[in-house]
Amino acid sequence: MMRGANSLDGPVVRSGGPAYQQISEVLTHEIFRQTWKVGEPLPNEKKLSDRFQVSIGTIRRAIEALETSGLVTKMQGLGTFVTNKALPSPVYDRADPFKLNDHWATEYAGTEVKTELISLESIQANTEESRALGVTLGDPIWLIEVRHMLHTQLIAYEQLCLSKKVFPKLSIEMLQKSAGNLYRLASEVFQMRIGQMTDEVSVKSMEPRIASLFNKIPDAPSLRVFRITHSMDNTPIEKREVWLDPSFAHYKATPELS
Repeated sequence: MMRGANSLDGPVVRSGGPAYQQISEVLTHEIFRQTWKVGEPLPNEKKLSDRFQVSIGTIRRAIEALETSGLVTKMQGLGTFVTNKALPSPVYDRADPFKLNDHWATEYAGTEVKTELISLESIQANTEESRALGVTLGDPIWLIEVRHMLHTQLIAYEQLCLSKKVFPKLSIEMLQKSAGNLYRLASEVFQMRIGQMTDEVSVKSMEPRIASLFNKIPDAPSLRVFRITHSMDNTPIEKREVWLDPSFAHYKATPELS
């Protein structure tokens, strides 16, 4: 463990690992909190070394990691400066897991589609969840269930798994206050910027439990979207599974997020 980590005035380091990596994570969060604004220099290596109680070499490796992510740039003889990549990003506002069919959307008023948060509970990560979220098998994680309804017809069902290392505190009230937008919540409350989303889209036969939710017979065709989301510092944020009724909804790629 990094010496002096508990006395830092920055955010809590979420995981173990090399000291330079932990320092890079702390500085990343502080940059996104605008401790230093775009164009402003970071403290010099000696000050950072004193603060974190590590060697100058460790600080240099941490700064190199920030350079690799594009958050800072080093100017010879002048210092290390925050780049405009640290500016607030609107990416979470565009990060919808699915888009309603355009023709269907024009036939019915959008207000007729209701999104309902079914449940939020703490569970233990299984093998797939631990691998996707970068946690240990059996670690506590959040499980969120959401459904999207057109009157009494289910058109989309979502299961989200979140690491408690990233989201240590979560409640129904917090999710409702953010209008169910996980990416806004991650950005505004937990200072986590979305870096990359990877979607795997496939046509799947509904297993009995999923089929019963959609009021379909088992093995009925469904569109399934499997998403893994990472932050700017490559921390896994979520594992999301979305089942869609192809009669009402379809997957629409969002090029801006690629």
